[in-house]
Amino acid sequence: MLSWEYPPHKIGGIAEHVSALSRALARRGQEVHVVTPVTPGSMGDYEQQEEGVYLHRIAVDSSMPDFISRMNEGMKKAGAYLIPDRNIDIIHAHDWMVSDAAIELAHEYRRPLIATIHSTEFGRSQGIKEEYQMRIHEKEARLVGLANHVIVCSESMKRELRGLFGIDDNDNVSVIPNGVDIAKFDFKVDEGTIKERFCGSRSAKMILFLGRLVYQKGVNVLIGALSRVLDACPDAKLVIVGEGPMRRQLERDVSFMGIEKDVVFTGYLDDWTVRCLLKAADVLVVPSIYEPFGIVALEAMAAMAPVVASDVGGISEIINNDEGVKVPPDNSEALANAIIKVLQTDETDVKEMVERGYRKASSMNWNDIAETTFDIYTRVLDGEDVDVDVGSGSGLGDNCKEVEVEVEAGELWRYQYS
Repeated sequence: MLSWEYPPHKIGGIAEHVSALSRALARRGQEVHVVTPVTPGSMGDYEQQEEGVYLHRIAVDSSMPDFISRMNEGMKKAGAYLIPDRNIDIIHAHDWMVSDAAIELAHEYRRPLIATIHSTEFGRSQGIKEEYQMRIHEKEARLVGLANHVIVCSESMKRELRGLFGIDDNDNVSVIPNGVDIAKFDFKVDEGTIKERFCGSRSAKMILFLGRLVYQKGVNVLIGALSRVLDACPDAKLVIVGEGPMRRQLERDVSFMGIEKDVVFTGYLDDWTVRCLLKAADVLVVPSIYEPFGIVALEAMAAMAPVVASDVGGISEIINNDEGVKVPPDNSEALANAIIKVLQTDETDVKEMVERGYRKASSMNWNDIAETTFDIYTRVLDGEDVDVDVGSGSGLGDNCKEVEVEVEAGELWRYQYS
């Protein structure tokens, strides 16, 4: 597998997806190798083994302007050693950032290429408006067009790829939803202690947001809803966990609205603290404008936290109305009303809702997902033609091979997903 992020380096949902899937495949007896950049602060290439997964960390500095091209060159070198030495059968690429290395290795060594598309540039940016966006879009199209099989996490994403890249509705595209490790949430916390630490009061009603502070996540919509929520629930506090390019603007918005004492920006937090927050939250809000899946909603359901989420993309497929509350996207008034409804609903009714959500989360486990993924590997390997023809299949022409996307230092947020 090729992935630009892997724990403990986690920006979006790809890291958790690749980690959970690779570990589940290893548990069922597969030899899994993951090639990914070193963690920030590490020096040099190195190899390690974690829970049966072979991790090959390549030395590349994510702050460098040419991070993406350097990373792909490093992945090509690692693959050139691993594929013949470890007799690798399948190359599995996760999103466009690793597409150059994946396509070249698949072609050079005649190995089938599987591509998991976690999101698209068109969806993340709500359109293609800039040249760099078109370059990313072309890379996505080339990866989709050349892959022997494409995996997406929701029917919504499958429809999106069909519309953007003209893929046929055939057996070469599969929908495999993300999962959640329910055991990670099998612990108890002192909710009052968590609330006192983050909200300043043991009795506060904690509204929780987890995610990147980017437009597609709809954090501005949530902040816009907060004044209405506070009118109905004066003891409510909004805890915003995450980082992103919108943070300063969001902080200014909060200051302008005069609700600084009711909003806490935590920045990044470690996984354990995030799980504790989910266990203590009175409501987890997913106000996304665009959301291919929404794994944070699934994690909240695993933690038995009430969920209010935008009725958009993959979230619409995860949550039924009796497992959470869905609202139209980009609608602060509807979002506020839904949050108020949850905070003011009888505790017994809320408990019934979160129990239904917990049952849904329990049914979406990584072992089953690994089994389905392995079935796809087997089907592809059983096919006769595994050559990735880099001269065709993309629908964009040979010039796509020359497309370069460079990342300005400090601007990696443009390319991070959920």
